[in-house]
Amino acid sequence: MVMETNVDVEFRNLQEAEQMVRELQEQLISERRLLRTIVDNLPTAIYAKDLEGRKILANRTDLENSGVKHEAEVLGKTDFDFFPKHIAEQFYRDDAVVLKRGQAIVDREELLSDNNGAEKWLRTSKLPLLGDNSEILGLVGFGQDISLEKRLEKENAEAAARIREQQQMVEHMISDLAAIPEKIGDLVNGITYIARQTKMVSINATIEAARVGDLGRGFQVVAQEVGQLSDRSTEAATQVREGIAEVESLVTKILDVWRGR
Repeated sequence: MVMETNVDVEFRNLQEAEQMVRELQEQLISERRLLRTIVDNLPTAIYAKDLEGRKILANRTDLENSGVKHEAEVLGKTDFDFFPKHIAEQFYRDDAVVLKRGQAIVDREELLSDNNGAEKWLRTSKLPLLGDNSEILGLVGFGQDISLEKRLEKENAEAAARIREQQQMVEHMISDLAAIPEKIGDLVNGITYIARQTKMVSINATIEAARVGDLGRGFQVVAQEVGQLSDRSTEAATQVREGIAEVESLVTKILDVWRGR
């Protein structure tokens, strides 16, 4: 029977250790592949930066936001390499808050545009990337596309403005409508006054025609016609007043409904 020496034991232990290391490495690679697959296929932009603000990771959505196709095109570069200066400067100021103070930025709405002028709204959060001793190593960022939400928000605001404008127009129209009965009433008052005066003229003319006898018969006929015209004018004015009363009642109801809407 062959006895196992210390060397043999150590060799076997070394092989077992190497096997364990390989298995752990394979497991780590598998987990990293799984994690990367998930990260790359999320609709949210995910990226990481070092202490200098240089990209060290970017998923597909973030690459689209940067206007490139491959991660190698952004690694080691900053936002100044991909965005207009005023936008990159805003990103840099936000990064500095996270990288220097360790303060997270959550749900910041940002207008992102490329050098061609194409715009996109993002809701961005940035968190400090910490080491084992809680030292800041960089940051991790997330950007959710809210362009549709902002567009709908703008459209809703424009629609609300149009509705307010239409309401103001209707209010003016109702105010104008409310003033119509009063204007017509003034006109009818004028007609009534003229009818009364005409009636007085007719009466005076009839009296004068009777005083002169046969010579005033033609004048009397005219006076009678004038009197009849006055009576018809008075009757018409009365009918108009009744119509005005109905219009006023209708306008009052409309105003009550509108003000109590």
